[in-house]
Amino acid sequence: MTPQNDVLKGNLEIAVKNLAASIQYTEPVNRYLNAKEKFNQDQTAHNIMEELSIQQRYIRQKQADNSITTDDLEKLRSLQVKAQENRSINTYAYAQQEAIGYLREINSEISNLLGIDFASLAKNTSC
Repeated sequence: MTPQNDVLKGNLEIAVKNLAASIQYTEPVNRYLNAKEKFNQDQTAHNIMEELSIQQRYIRQKQADNSITTDDLEKLRSLQVKAQENRSINTYAYAQQEAIGYLREINSEISNLLGIDFASLAKNTSC
């Protein structure tokens, strides 16, 4: 690596760290982090999500052998309603979607400035 490349790499690293720090304090990301913390502290929300996950797996298993009952579907719908009505879950899901949209906008702007698909650079590749 040439000295110029070392300088460029160092400048790029600094710029990326500054960008990451700046993004962390934006409203959409801050709302997401706060909602995630509240969700993580809400045992009722966790119980609902765990029950919902278990019921969804159960339904998929029963789908495979074509033995789903009306009661199975009623229980699933009931848990889905509980999840939708739980403030922590609802706030967390909304904040997560909002933050994802915001990060996509940032990726798009960076891609336009660089003239390449910036997000694809971060994707994990293997041989």
